[in-house]
Amino acid sequence: MELVILGSGTCFPPAPGAPFRYPPLFALNAAPRGAPERWVVFDCSEGARWRLAAAGVAPGAVEHLALSHPHADHAALPPFVQARACEAIADPSSARPLRLYLPRASAEALPSLWAWHQPEDGGRATGRFPLQIVPCDDASSAELWPGVTLRAFAVHHGHGKNPALAFRVEAPGGVFAYSGDSGLCAGLERAARGADLFLCEASARVGDESMARAYGHLNPRQAASVARGAGARLVVLTHYSGADPDEALVADARAAAPDLPVRVAHDGERVEFGGGAPH
Repeated sequence: MELVILGSGTCFPPAPGAPFRYPPLFALNAAPRGAPERWVVFDCSEGARWRLAAAGVAPGAVEHLALSHPHADHAALPPFVQARACEAIADPSSARPLRLYLPRASAEALPSLWAWHQPEDGGRATGRFPLQIVPCDDASSAELWPGVTLRAFAVHHGHGKNPALAFRVEAPGGVFAYSGDSGLCAGLERAARGADLFLCEASARVGDESMARAYGHLNPRQAASVARGAGARLVVLTHYSGADPDEALVADARAAAPDLPVRVAHDGERVEFGGGAPH
């Protein structure tokens, strides 16, 4: 399996001296090495269509899109759907079905979003390609392809008022887990259990212990502690502003899990994992 990191930052501009990072966007190829690509995208921040294409992932080839929660830096959904529809006009062969997984409360609010953006189409998102909305609750699961399963877990975010999910993909080539935005909670631990790669947010500053149970963000030490307790094999820290340097993030994480492989995500990186792939 391979993870393409296309947005490892936050909604804030980078800290002074830190490199620019786009908001969250991740493309997972869930196919075994050498097999035809199977793309699942996690979160969909602004410019997703262009960033995916620049990385060699055609938007029309994305069959599954999982949104962790409706904050705008994670869910700039209408531009991506519109771009995919326009692509289908120019190239009808690209009009492949897309399944969208998101919290149930967010799914129920989608009609008003489409109506605001596409009033000339009667409030429909698009008629250019098949779009299936899949509302997700805690412990929801769906088969993406034969032998490949997506699972959702409710997590704590936005003082518990924002419907938020962590996701997990189980495939013959490995297990991938993504925290979305989350504080410390049982759902996050269940999502990360035994993951070959645990992509975990680390928005809180090093030493900030308060956000994990209040608003719902983790610092690196807390992220690594969850990964260690869940038996994850590799943790990749993401969704951070650069206010703390990479070295400080890794050192803080290793204080909680000295033997756990830890790395910091950067835009443009590709990480192979599972099936004996090197970490």
